[in-house]
Amino acid sequence: MRESRTFAARTKVLKSDEVKQRYFLVFEGASTEKIYFEALETARDDLEINPLIELVPIIRSYSEDGWSNPKKILDRIISNLEEEKTGQFTYESLLNRIMDYLYDEKILTTSKVQAHAVWRILEEGCEKILKKCLTNNVDNLVDDCNRLTEYLNQESDVANIVEDISDIIQTSNITYDNRFDKICLIVDRDKESFFALPENNQYDYVLQTCQEKGFGFYISNPCFEFWLLLHFNDVFELDRDKLLENPQVTAKRRYTEHELRKLLPGYSKRKYRPGRRFQAEAHPPLYSRTGLEEADWLL
Repeated sequence: MRESRTFAARTKVLKSDEVKQRYFLVFEGASTEKIYFEALETARDDLEINPLIELVPIIRSYSEDGWSNPKKILDRIISNLEEEKTGQFTYESLLNRIMDYLYDEKILTTSKVQAHAVWRILEEGCEKILKKCLTNNVDNLVDDCNRLTEYLNQESDVANIVEDISDIIQTSNITYDNRFDKICLIVDRDKESFFALPENNQYDYVLQTCQEKGFGFYISNPCFEFWLLLHFNDVFELDRDKLLENPQVTAKRRYTEHELRKLLPGYSKRKYRPGRRFQAEAHPPLYSRTGLEEADWLL
């Protein structure tokens, strides 16, 4: 996982002695929440968000694509923060950082086929050239990067990899400072998000771990589509029981998404336009409280 490179632009000049508090937003979904908070950032002046607050989405690296289990996501962000602290990371993290670089430099674009092929070559290079498993810690960053990128250039048509890639990928992927900043885990509370067995209650685990780490734990119940519905007065006319249960109403959509599409024509989880109409009827609502602090930083 890493910071979104292009998202949190500074909108005002601050005094030199003012410390900007950064809220690192870790989402369960890969697209829906990110689109919303990008719109929130764009409208931060209209919403009078404090200029000393910076919203920084954390986006998935290649091997994390498709993850949705909150426990798995939380464990990975903790692991990534520990890597940033110690300077030691695994070969899986190294390969992810190389993939992140390729995406940032537009060497890889939207082709999943090409991305998968590049990842497989890097995996093969790790196994055949470095003789390492992805779970092993990196021995020599500069040498390993050089050998992996040389193998990648031999086995693919990927070009334009700079010689000092080891210096680039060694720079911090998550610039979190626990003295000032906040990690915010934003997840759904639907039946598919957590395992909740007596011997394996993932909701309790995530809540307790967030409390121990000082992270914010923010719940949209049952899902993020309901959060989006709360921006419209029409939500008061909807069936409360169905909102909570969120049953399947078509082969592809549940109740909340079905109703949201009536208010946001063309809505999909990966593409929608919040826009002025989205903000017109209500300010963004507050997230559920979970024994931690209230999310008043959103207003």
